[in-house]
Amino acid sequence: MPNNKYDGKALVSVPMGASMVCVFETNVDSVARTALGHIPVLTAVPAFAFQGANSPKPTRAKILTADGWNSSFVTAVATTQAALKEVGWQIGRAPQRRAIISGTTARAVTVYVTIRGIKYAWNMPSETRVKITDATLTALGINIATAADIPTLVWGATFPKPAKAQTFITGGTQGGDLLSTFVGQAVEDNLPANWKLKSPRIMFPGDP
Repeated sequence: MPNNKYDGKALVSVPMGASMVCVFETNVDSVARTALGHIPVLTAVPAFAFQGANSPKPTRAKILTADGWNSSFVTAVATTQAALKEVGWQIGRAPQRRAIISGTTARAVTVYVTIRGIKYAWNMPSETRVKITDATLTALGINIATAADIPTLVWGATFPKPAKAQTFITGGTQGGDLLSTFVGQAVEDNLPANWKLKSPRIMFPGDP
């Protein structure tokens, strides 16, 4: 059966390589889920999992049946994809990983923090970066991304999402600046002086 928007959706996951797991909802039938390598998420969400990210996204696969197209994400396991092709599934290209921004003249720099074992990435504006010392950056659990990190960066995930912290830096013609940034999970309870949590981290239901 093809995808049916009126069918109940099941929460499943697929491995994506680099020890990462993408969690998502699907309404393809149970036969297709098994063929595509979907793993049901029945209780605890697996380690190194994320959901709703802008990047990376799993490869998509589709097949034309008598009732229409059946389409969903597929596991990154090469042998599974090869077996699907043998029975008529079309496997799309793996989506390209998002690039990073670096360099002293750029308007932003790509950074990341670790939460639930994944590297949650974003582009920090340069005007924010120059106001945070290297020592404070480290104390906040923030790392400058390099090209080697690209395969393991997760952008814009709904789950998990890091906590945010803020501080007020005095000085300048306006009296000071209110800075806000994501922080690493491991340092939430041990922030640098004058920094405080602005919003809590967002985890999968059931996570500590």
